[in-house]
Amino acid sequence: MGLFTDEYKKLLIVQYSDKPKALSHIENIIGSLEDVYDLANMFEEAFDLDNAVGAQLDILGKIVGISRKVPFAVPKNYFGFSDNTSTAYPMDDKFLNVVAYPFKNKFEIPYSTGELNDNDYRFYIRSQIIKNYVKVTMIDEGDRLSIQNAIDYLFDNKGYVVDNKDMSMTIYIDSTFNFDSIQYIKQLDLIPRPQGVQYEAVVSYTEGSTFGFEVNNTGFGDKFGPHIDSYFATKII
Repeated sequence: MGLFTDEYKKLLIVQYSDKPKALSHIENIIGSLEDVYDLANMFEEAFDLDNAVGAQLDILGKIVGISRKVPFAVPKNYFGFSDNTSTAYPMDDKFLNVVAYPFKNKFEIPYSTGELNDNDYRFYIRSQIIKNYVKVTMIDEGDRLSIQNAIDYLFDNKGYVVDNKDMSMTIYIDSTFNFDSIQYIKQLDLIPRPQGVQYEAVVSYTEGSTFGFEVNNTGFGDKFGPHIDSYFATKII
């Protein structure tokens, strides 16, 4: 017998606690409920965010308000010759299977719907929970998370947010971050913000070598000194 039955045996009064017939009686009555007890206990683990998979994750996502299917999140493939993007495909080899890609329509939305796998979906569910919980302040106040805490989680501690003092904010993300997830973050609206405030841009920078005159940036090099490689930051969104 299992834990459920054993706990009921402990409820026997002292006079019967070691009597075989009394113990057998408990086993016969409660034993049939053991499977129900085990099944009920499985729910806690099955719906734990770290362990949930498939349909259980879908239910958790519905509870916090985030879908596994994300519209306009996956870049479409088009005919092209550019080496700067993985979404441009040239003509195929005549001796291989032909892969046909259309020309890009200038009025077309260049993204299609994406469906998150369990691992990614788990990350975005947790991100939505953080967004639902944070206090929309730039830094921590008490036991509540801040906007910067959410940025740290979303961008793997490779970003920071700046208040532009004009009802807008800008996020700066280190260029070493994997930007494939940016469109998902944008479409799922996972970055917390104060009411009425908008994010002006998400900008990529390179730590210590982005051109500028602030801390951690590089300005003009000295013509008599060593050469300094610096780059302009890139606007991502």
